Amino acid sequence: MSFLFCVGFSPQVSAVIPFTPNLESPTNQLPETPTWDLNRARNCGRFVCSDVFFYGNRRWYKDLITLASARDNRPIRDVSFEIEQRSRLVQYIFRQIFENISTSNQLGQTEVKDLKFWVLTSGKPIHPLTPIVDVGYENNQNVIFMAPKPELGLTQQTILTVTGIDARANNTNVEDLAQQWRIKVRDSLSEAIWGLEMDRQLPFLRLQVSVITIICALVFVFIIRMFQKLIFRHRNSLLLELKELEHSLIVDAEAIATDSSISYNDKKSQHPKESKVVEEDNGNSFQNFLSRGIDGSRKLIHDGVSLSAKLLPKSIRKKQNIIRQRINIVELIMSLSFLSQVTILLFTIGSIAFTYRETRFLFNLFFLQALLFPVIWILMVFCDKFVDFWIDYALNEWAKEQQELHPDSNRPTLRINTYSPALRGATTVFFTVSGIFLYLSFIGINARLLTGAGAIAVVFAFLSRNLLEDMLNGILIFVTDRYAVGDVVNINSMGGLVEKMNLYTTSLRDLDGNLTVIPNGRINTVINMTKDWSRVNFTVEVTWDTDLKGVVTILKYIGEQMYDDPQWREKMLSPAEVLGLDRINYEGIMIRVLIRTKPIQQWDVGREYRWRVKEAFDLAGIKIGVPQTEILHRPSENNIIPSLYN
Repeated sequence: MSFLFCVGFSPQVSAVIPFTPNLESPTNQLPETPTWDLNRARNCGRFVCSDVFFYGNRRWYKDLITLASARDNRPIRDVSFEIEQRSRLVQYIFRQIFENISTSNQLGQTEVKDLKFWVLTSGKPIHPLTPIVDVGYENNQNVIFMAPKPELGLTQQTILTVTGIDARANNTNVEDLAQQWRIKVRDSLSEAIWGLEMDRQLPFLRLQVSVITIICALVFVFIIRMFQKLIFRHRNSLLLELKELEHSLIVDAEAIATDSSISYNDKKSQHPKESKVVEEDNGNSFQNFLSRGIDGSRKLIHDGVSLSAKLLPKSIRKKQNIIRQRINIVELIMSLSFLSQVTILLFTIGSIAFTYRETRFLFNLFFLQALLFPVIWILMVFCDKFVDFWIDYALNEWAKEQQELHPDSNRPTLRINTYSPALRGATTVFFTVSGIFLYLSFIGINARLLTGAGAIAVVFAFLSRNLLEDMLNGILIFVTDRYAVGDVVNINSMGGLVEKMNLYTTSLRDLDGNLTVIPNGRINTVINMTKDWSRVNFTVEVTWDTDLKGVVTILKYIGEQMYDDPQWREKMLSPAEVLGLDRINYEGIMIRVLIRTKPIQQWDVGREYRWRVKEAFDLAGIKIGVPQTEILHRPSENNIIPSLYN
């Protein structure tokens, strides 16, 4: 965003290379007159033109008079300013005539009983009080003047001069153009006088029309709002469904308590013979179990569980992609409904402005905005949603390829859940800023004025340097796949589950439910405990007099027993690996066991493994090591303490 502000708002510099012509010289630029000003100068071929708006005329879009001025050696700004002033002078003369007529006592004597007569679209005859407008000559030039009318207190007055440049700009000759403009001036005066008649006969008609317009607009807005609520509820249901799918792949780390956890007592009841063997011998008879083959039906169950584990991420990913596309469509409909409300608002304001002659010139502004605003922003919304569709499609295709390479991993699905919101958010910001620039350029507002010749852009870039650093580091995090939504990480000594992340921040949720938001620019060291695979690091200390071979055999057997269990096989990548004796000290003998699991399953597998080890040690009578202290007592030969004094 800082880059866009600097490039889009900073003034251009053209004095770097000397003796080069400046194509953007101020002498070749039109004055920065607002777009809604009807007298704004514009280029019309070889000339500079300006339109004249007659005060109170309802047919201003048809009765406009286009004045022109030639491009000569003067700066274009001076030519434009001159033609604009000429247009405003014609409007001022017309308004003075209108105000003189409005004070006449003869108004209101032409009675009209038919209400349809006052409808804007109905053709009206020339009002009887309309002064005579004719063409004459003054200073060897054609002029349009108003003849005197004493009953209205009007004297002869020149309204405008018709020049040869005006005729060439309008593609006609001077005589024909003068007659055309004479008719337009006369009709505009007649329309304005009819408006005065309506105000005299129906003083509240304009207010009634405004109220009806507002009521109609509110009705349409209310209908759209009701439709928006339905769409919003549907969107929330889709988001909830998508979140449930994501949570099916994201396990609440270190606090997991799944229904698949079965106590060792249940296992013991299911396998009474195995429990009996453990009870009878402290591990010697376990060799018989190690030599036994796995039953064929159990193999079949294991193969089915493995196949389902491979197909699960694929099915979830496919369903996620469908839901995301539906969310994109719903959000597109919501954006269009919002734009329709803004369009209705602009049309309503423009209609009310057109109802009153004092504000009729503003209709040009609001009518232009009512057309430009929805067109520009609908284009931006469609572009944004099209890119969102493409992002989801591209990520889904990438995930398919990665899933084929790593069929047992759900990492591609987790990365989609991370990349999709971040990329879609970035594209939304881009198209929003682009839409603002495009909108400002279309309505004629110079965006550089908003920044004080680039000063604000520089200040904004300076203040947002931390945001830029966060964004760049966020891009590196996404590209290098340091972590994703659903991973359990430790960042700068702060640990938790990655609940949300974007280009700027990462949100961690710890076991206490606290949400920690870390700027990406502050992330230096990351410990990812759930990327690709995880591991249970289990240690147990036994007493010095324990049969170590029996303990190792029990630990290996429990690990293989869990690996053979279909409920735990899908969470483990390999049986337990007993490394051996890791430490010998006064507390006892430490034995370390490592179990490689699927991502984020180490805590679940570790709990079950510890539970079974506890049960097995109790049955085998194995005691856990405790600190030992040896106290040596040496009796003294002389219990009498010598006296320090004789």
